Amino acid sequence: MSRDADVIISGAGPAGTIAAYHLQKSGISTLILEKSAFPRYKVCGAGLTHKILSIIPFDLGPLVHTTIHSFRFSSGFNDVFTRTNKLPLMYCTMREEFDAFLLEQAVNAGAKVLTSEKVTGLSQDDGGVLVKTVKGEYRSSFLIGADGASSRVARSVGLNNDIEWGMAWEAEVRSSPEMLEKYKETVFLDWGTFPGGYAWIFPKKDHFSIGIGGPAHMARRMPGYYEDFINACGIPVVETLSNRSHPLPVRTRKALCHSGRVLVAGDAAGLTDALTGEGIFWAVKSGTIAAEVIKERLEGKISDLAMYTSRINSEIMPEMLEAKNICALFNAMPLRIHHWVRDSERVWMAFGKVLRGERSFNDVPRAFGKWKPLWKPVCALSSVIQKQKEKKYMRNAR
Repeated sequence: MSRDADVIISGAGPAGTIAAYHLQKSGISTLILEKSAFPRYKVCGAGLTHKILSIIPFDLGPLVHTTIHSFRFSSGFNDVFTRTNKLPLMYCTMREEFDAFLLEQAVNAGAKVLTSEKVTGLSQDDGGVLVKTVKGEYRSSFLIGADGASSRVARSVGLNNDIEWGMAWEAEVRSSPEMLEKYKETVFLDWGTFPGGYAWIFPKKDHFSIGIGGPAHMARRMPGYYEDFINACGIPVVETLSNRSHPLPVRTRKALCHSGRVLVAGDAAGLTDALTGEGIFWAVKSGTIAAEVIKERLEGKISDLAMYTSRINSEIMPEMLEAKNICALFNAMPLRIHHWVRDSERVWMAFGKVLRGERSFNDVPRAFGKWKPLWKPVCALSSVIQKQKEKKYMRNAR
C-alpha cells in the first residue's frame, strides 16, 4: 500500500496536533485531516492549568489573556464569598487561539494539514489504513482519531462505548471595562444550584466567557439557569458575541482505546473530567501517549497498539474515575462542600493544589485515613442521590 503519511490524524484539536508535533519530531510523517477551516471557535472555558503547561513543550505566555488568583463562589446564587491564592491557580485563553497555536507548531515541525477535510469512513488491513473524506482517500500505516466528542473514527471501529454525556453551554459576552478590570483575576463559580452541574465566568482579555456545564439530559434547562446566573452575578452584559453548546463525553470505565491500527485520543476517547468538564490536559496527555506508542510500534519495539490502551487505563483512567466519584459526592452534598471551602483553610489550599496540578483526585480518598474503606460505598450512594436530585429538579422545572 502506498502511503500519504506514516500516520494520519483526524482532527486538529490539542490531542491531534500535539501527537503530530511529537511524531514529526521523531521523524515520522503525519497528515492531519481537519473538518473545519482554522481558526475555528470551540465551546470551552479555556482555562489552562499548570499541568498543561508542564507537558506542552512550548511557551504559552503569548496566549494567556488573564491569570487567575481568585475564585468567587456562590451556592444557589447565595452565600457569596471570594477565596484568593498568592500563586496563580490557572490561566485563561481562547480555544481558537490555543488550537491554532498548537497546529502551527505541528506544521512548523513538518506535519501536513488539510482543512475542510471531513472524515467519512475508514477501513484497515494488515498493510495499513485507508481513510475516506468528503474530498478523497488517504493511506497511512496508522490512524489517530482525535476528531472530538462525535468522533467518526471512534464510531467506525467500535470505540465509542462506555461513554456518559454531559453538555457545555457557553456564551462570550462583552461587559463594561470597569467590570473586566475588577474581575480580571477572578473566576466566578456557582455550584449546588443546578443538580449535576455548575455555572462559571472566566475573564478574558476583552470579554467574559460565561457558561453552564451539566448532564446532557438536563440541557434544556441550561438556558434558564444561565439567565438566572447572569442576573445574580451582577455583571452587565453589553453584547453577546456568541452562544453555543457542545457535548462533553465522559468515559465511565477502563476499556479499549485502540482497534487494530487505529487509536482514539482526547474527546474522541471520552477523556473529559466528570467533575470540572476539563478536557484539554487529557487531550494533550493522550495525544502525547499516542505519539510515543506509535513510535515504539514503528521501531519494532512492540508488536501492536495494545500498549496505548494499557497506558490510557493506567495513567489517565484512575483520575477520570476518581473525578466521577468526587462529582457524585459533591452533587449529593454541595452546600456542605461549599461551606468547607468557605470556612476551612485546609480545604481551600487543597482545592488550589488540585487546580495547580500539585495534587490529584486520587489523593482525595487518602485524606479520609482510616475511613478510606468507606470511600467507594459512599460515592456509590452519592451517585444514586445525585440521580434522584436531577429527576426531582427536572420534574419541578416543568
